[in-house]
Amino acid sequence: MSSSPLFLNRRHLLRGAVLLAGAGALAACGDSGDESPTVVPTNASGKADFKGTTLQVWSGSTVEGPAKAASEEWSKETGGTVVVTAIPFAERSIKFAGLISAQDSSVDLLYAAGSFVGRFGDRLYENLSDGKYGIDTGAYVPASLPILSAGGGLRGLPVHSEMLVYIYNKTMFAAAGLDPENPPKTWDELYAKAGGLTSGSRYGCAIPWTTSLGTGGYYLVFLNSIPGAKLLSEDRTQVLFDTPEGLEAFEAIERGVKAGFFTPALGKDVEDYATGKMFNDGAAASIINFAELWGYAVGSNTKDFPTTLKPEEVGVATVPGVRAGTTGSVNGFEGFGLNKFGKQKAAALHFLQYLTGTKYQTEMNLAKTLPSSNTAVLESAEVKANYPIGPVIAEQGKGNLDRYASPYDWEPPISDALRRLYTGETTAAEAHKSAVAGVKKIVEDYLANG
Repeated sequence: MSSSPLFLNRRHLLRGAVLLAGAGALAACGDSGDESPTVVPTNASGKADFKGTTLQVWSGSTVEGPAKAASEEWSKETGGTVVVTAIPFAERSIKFAGLISAQDSSVDLLYAAGSFVGRFGDRLYENLSDGKYGIDTGAYVPASLPILSAGGGLRGLPVHSEMLVYIYNKTMFAAAGLDPENPPKTWDELYAKAGGLTSGSRYGCAIPWTTSLGTGGYYLVFLNSIPGAKLLSEDRTQVLFDTPEGLEAFEAIERGVKAGFFTPALGKDVEDYATGKMFNDGAAASIINFAELWGYAVGSNTKDFPTTLKPEEVGVATVPGVRAGTTGSVNGFEGFGLNKFGKQKAAALHFLQYLTGTKYQTEMNLAKTLPSSNTAVLESAEVKANYPIGPVIAEQGKGNLDRYASPYDWEPPISDALRRLYTGETTAAEAHKSAVAGVKKIVEDYLANG
């Protein structure tokens, strides 16, 4: 698999949010910049005119491409210039913390995701729900807004509505006696067809249960489908999956392993992009993955991610639930927020609204780059005709997508428990017990040392 920045960044979307170095100790202070963020200069034709303005944008790798593409169009329309710089994940937290300590106004727009917004909040990001901005948040996929909110305000606008969905091979499902247009809605129904979906080294579903990059997100897919189940309390001080529901999620995974539904013996170097490649090669009947990987499966990027599949063979549905009538997933929402210390807020906001607006979002979605963050775009006739995953994302977004962004990394005990469950070294009950104990120790250490 490629080790490009895009792939490395996407891998981190499945990981639990960890403490961002130094952010918690930095106080909110300093100049909030431009006091007239909605006053847009215009030319003689009445169009926005930002000639002579250069915006600096700090991005993540996944949203770097859309930001650059939108900036080219915005520049042609307004005369302004946008410089997009992808900040590596490993460097992002300390660089963002540095902006706060220096009250640095040199960067105008900042990468925003649940973990970053949750940790930096009003210390770094401007409050976009402040009435002075006049932003119509009703245009965006509803589930994305709480993820990008913190400290009583909206800290960023979403660029896309990525979340894990169920991607499957219609031809293989039909051969196994399943309805290729209406796949099973529960994991147990799928497990019952494991034999029909298996052929040689191909199995029913490839999930990277042993990846060294963390598997907590996959556990949450099961846990989040169980009504009332929670991993952690809202204030992240209590472990809440030490319950029958928490065990139920482990038991559901165990049943799949024992049924031979999940591809066995995957190594720790196999992550979500590797399972996507397996699916594209016909080596897995299904995967749980992001819409981006669906796009690759239907041929949106054959240069970097070839596929052997015909577009009509690739099905997509909401993720099956542990119980009937349920579904669960985790979000991968990303966007941008305004640097509260920035001095060019009017231009920055204008570009951000262009990037997340209907015109560019439609272009991005039709190119199968990423699913739009705009509900109307996802549900438009044009997008539905060319991007059948749109309505699925809209439906999946109604479920529980909690990623439990936290000031500590809760994943290692769960990842270890899942690895041992997958390899048959432990039972579901033992895996649940060790995972709960491990996460409790992490929380207690955090509280004791915080």
